[in-house]
Amino acid sequence: MKELFGGFLVACVAAYLYYIYPGEGNVVYPVPIGQARQDLARTELPPQVFGSQPLDTTVRTSDTEVVWIVRRKSEELFRYTAQLTSEEKGTATRVQLKLEGAKGRTQDYAKNLADNPKIRDLYLVAMQERISSTLEHRPFEMSRIHPAMAAAAVANMGNIQKSADAAAAASAELERSNMQKAYRNEANGRR
Repeated sequence: MKELFGGFLVACVAAYLYYIYPGEGNVVYPVPIGQARQDLARTELPPQVFGSQPLDTTVRTSDTEVVWIVRRKSEELFRYTAQLTSEEKGTATRVQLKLEGAKGRTQDYAKNLADNPKIRDLYLVAMQERISSTLEHRPFEMSRIHPAMAAAAVANMGNIQKSADAAAAASAELERSNMQKAYRNEANGRR
């Protein structure tokens, strides 16, 4: 079973690298620039990508771009910028997506993204899918971001293991402390 999962994971990463490696998104959609800008201004962040903590998003638009500024507790984390360029004599729009981390009060999110390129790639792939689903008038497809999610999980395995180890150590220490307290209480009760 373990080998089957490993093979599946390798296949997902290979598909991700071959078919949808993000770079900076650069796609042409058969939508005039005005309509693209209007549709994207109403577009929300992709679901199930940024964890469970609530995020606040502000959207700003100009003639040639849409910017999603993402904050948590009033601190900017990062922003997506979609550069819009009219194509095919005004009947289509090229959307070039980029992601920039912020230097926040509590963390340097730009550094975090630079230090974790697979997480950065996941965020780009997810937002590119959100943009594509919006401009192609179709449902958001989680399956299109699964390879990027798998790659991010594999790249983050060390951090996940450290977190699990820290939780196990804290649990063991709490159990040891509770046992010592119970023995002390029992010894004090016998006197």
